[in-house]
Amino acid sequence: MVVRIKGSISNCYLLLGEQPVLVDTGAPGDLKRILAGLKAHQVEVKDLALILLTHGHSDHAGCAAELKRRSGAQVALHTGDVELVREGRNGVLAVRDILGRILRPFVDEPFEAFEPDMIFRDGFSLAPYGIRGRVLATPGHTTGSASVVLASGEAIIGDVLRGSLLMPNRARDHYFCNDPESNTRSIVRLAREGLLRCYPGVFGSFPGSELGDFLRTDSGEVMSLSGEPV
Repeated sequence: MVVRIKGSISNCYLLLGEQPVLVDTGAPGDLKRILAGLKAHQVEVKDLALILLTHGHSDHAGCAAELKRRSGAQVALHTGDVELVREGRNGVLAVRDILGRILRPFVDEPFEAFEPDMIFRDGFSLAPYGIRGRVLATPGHTTGSASVVLASGEAIIGDVLRGSLLMPNRARDHYFCNDPESNTRSIVRLAREGLLRCYPGVFGSFPGSELGDFLRTDSGEVMSLSGEPV
């Protein structure tokens, strides 16, 4: 079961399997929202078996250090973003549009630095936590971005894409992306999974069929589901 916990800027998600897993930890200052979201589903912070970060930006890793202390749970992060959380800074936020340029000063905030416990490269299975799913590397937004793909056909995709504020069930390019072509390849990787529902870091979820609208690189190449230009 996927439970959305809304933060001040971005979403966190609670995976309810044999052991609860928290995906992302909101922005600095979101701790009360997260604790309330856990409590609403009868989960105490000390019950968390794993804290998984889709990437190392402040709106996703902002409360990781405090939740790690309170829960004793390991924090998992892709190796590509380890330096970001060790420094407690976002690094480069490459804007994709005018709105991104406007938003950047408001979201580019420091957060408490920490050392991740589980550093992965390609991904890993969530079976040890009683969850039928796995973590996949989906770089582009950041070097170390990752997604959670569940056997139910649902996926938590971080900031690979965002939802839409005004048009429910629609996907949009995220405001920031450090490597758009890598991000397109990550969308291809997700599209190959035949997903039914995608849960992004910003705004609401959307059908997996929306991924097909974003299989084009910034240079104009259209990518097939094999990952090759058409």
